[in-house]
Order: sequence, then C-alpha cells, then structure tokens
Amino acid sequence: MSDRFDQILKQALAPDQTPDLRLNQKILNQVKEREEMKKRRKWVPGIVFSFVLVLAAGSGVAYAAYRLLTPEQTAERTGDEKLAQAFSGEDAVDINETQRFSEYDVTLMGIASGKDISQHLTEKNGEILNDRTYIVTAVARTDGASMPENVADEAYGDMRFFVSPLIQGCNPAQVNVITMDGVYTEFIQDDVLYRLTECSNIEMFADRTVYLCVSDETYYNEDAYNYDEATGEISRAEDYKGVNALFELPLDPALADPEAAEEYLAPLTGEGEDASEEDTYLLGSKEADEFMERVTPENIDQYAERIEDSVQTFGADEDNLMYKYTMEDGEHIARYIERAREFPDGKPGMSERIAYFHDEGGVESLKMTTLTLNTDGTVTAAVYIPK
Repeated sequence: MSDRFDQILKQALAPDQTPDLRLNQKILNQVKEREEMKKRRKWVPGIVFSFVLVLAAGSGVAYAAYRLLTPEQTAERTGDEKLAQAFSGEDAVDINETQRFSEYDVTLMGIASGKDISQHLTEKNGEILNDRTYIVTAVARTDGASMPENVADEAYGDMRFFVSPLIQGCNPAQVNVITMDGVYTEFIQDDVLYRLTECSNIEMFADRTVYLCVSDETYYNEDAYNYDEATGEISRAEDYKGVNALFELPLDPALADPEAAEEYLAPLTGEGEDASEEDTYLLGSKEADEFMERVTPENIDQYAERIEDSVQTFGADEDNLMYKYTMEDGEHIARYIERAREFPDGKPGMSERIAYFHDEGGVESLKMTTLTLNTDGTVTAAVYIPK
C-alpha cells in the first residue's frame, strides 16, 4: 500500500471510441514505502476477481497496444530511464492482455526482470534489493469515465487495487507481493491509472505457473480467488462481484531455479512458529498502512514526532544522496535520495514521498523518513515516529 503522495502526469490521448469486449489478465511489503505518483513508490502492505468476457486475440490486444502507454513509456514517466531501457530490451516480455469487469478494464502490459535494471534503488532494513521483477499494469474505467486527477480527491483514495504475483503451489495468503518485498509506483494519465510494481525476481519460479492478480482491495482477498491445495492452482472466484483479474505470466521455464525458489519460500510458507510470526506481521502491516493513510506532509506533526538526533542536511550542490541513521536500539535506517525525483517542481517544502517501515509491532514500531527542500536549496532528512 499510501496515498496522498502522487504526482499525476497528464498527456493527451483520450480514446475516441471504446472497444467491444477486451481480452484476458498487481503487487508489493515489509518495509513499506507508501509513496508514489498518486506518485509514490509504495511498499506493498499485504496487498491483491467477476465474470470476465474474453475475445479472440485481436481487438482487445490491439486496443491496449494502441491506446495505452508502453511499459517503456510508463517507466520513463516514473523517472527511471534505466528501467525503460530494460523494458525495450530483448529479455523483457510485452503482453498487453486486457480483462474487462463491470466497472474497470485491467491490462497487463509487460514484465522485465533482472539484477540492477533500475536506477531507483529499493531498500529493506538498510539492504539494497537489486534482483527484481518489474510489472506494468493499467486500469481504466470500462465506461470511459474520468479518473480523479488530484491525489487530494476523495475519489482517488477510494480507488484501491491490489496487484501481486501469485505462485502455483503456494497459498496466496502467504506468498504475495507483500511478503515478496513488493513496492509500487503509480500515476494517472489520460484517465488511465498506471502502476509499476516491483518485487523479488519471480523467474526462479518459471517452472511452475506464475500468476498476476489485480483486485479491488488493499490486501489479498481470499473471497476473490480460489486456491486448490491439491494441485496448487489458483483461479478466480466466478461469483465475486468486484475486480478479480488473474493473468498467467509467460515466463521461460529455462530461467527456473528450483533450489533458490525452495530456499526463498521456506520462511514464507513455514508451519508453526514461523507461520504465526507471519500472521502477526501481516496484522501489524495492515494497522501501519491504515495509520499512514492519514499522514500527509501537511499534518505529519499531528500524528508523529521528529527524532531531532536523526536530522541531517545535505548541500544544495548535492544530487543523489544516501541518508543513514541508527536508532538508539541499533536499528539502521537508510533512504536513497534523488533530488529531482523528490522535488520535481523545485518548490521548497516537504516531499510528498513519505517512506515508512515497521516490524511485527505494527504502528508501535513504525518509522517514517521525510525529506524537505529548504529555500537555500539544501535538503533536510529526518526520521519520525508515531506520537
């Protein structure tokens, strides 16, 4: 999951006609960076469909490819030229498959995976996560109605979508974008909500079916999907009344790494104490996300207090920086700072991208990092904790 922190990009390509029925078809965790275009890059808090009509591959695919931004363009809109290049490379997969629901059309646009293919660093407890999968999805209203253009609009906050990869043989409630260190960035352009989701590299699971789900909830919704414990297969709950898109991702089986996959899944699917700890974390995650839904640069002092010892100021001539701070209990906090991305309009004030993370303690363990552009061009970083 975060929210009021988006930069909305606007361009001109309003469709002058709607397609007939469209073809067939979200994600992100633990260190939650509720940000992004609503423009934020959000750590997916535990986040993820209705009867879908499918057409023969023609009109639906052509419409998505012609009317929507490409995955490369989407990455560019988030300020990630390196990732845009990856999406245009031979290892990326263009899909452009659309599933239609009563209120929304959901399109899976493309996938790119690999090490160090993004210039935006993702951190977890001070560790840089660099082997990642990036998935671009688009959501538009089926009737062509307008999307809210301002993150401050109440209607924007009402648009909740859970985008996540799901793995055959793994209970989706345990293994999803939240537990797979997911993060996402989203923005609205020409009445289309684009989301760029990233998580741990899913290619290690390429020897089994890997799905992508997109639903109209903030967390994985067990009412929207069916999980067959005998076969490990995941399917839509056909009687679900909302959005429950489900795509199969076209991964090359040759990229699978069963040993790495087993090692990766062990702590996520464990029994007994491990499973109990995971349940505790997910509960804390939900509480923390709900708390952060209320926090904005304008009211943060109402909900949280700044740790004065954490305050650091960087020079006006410094561009890409790394903020680091160690709490009294030894907990390390780090945040990579890209001046142009944090303050795109160059106006003094606190960046709308408030990053946060927590452990099983939920709100009680919540830490927030803020960045403020000062009138002299310097940037001040600080850590806040709930009051």
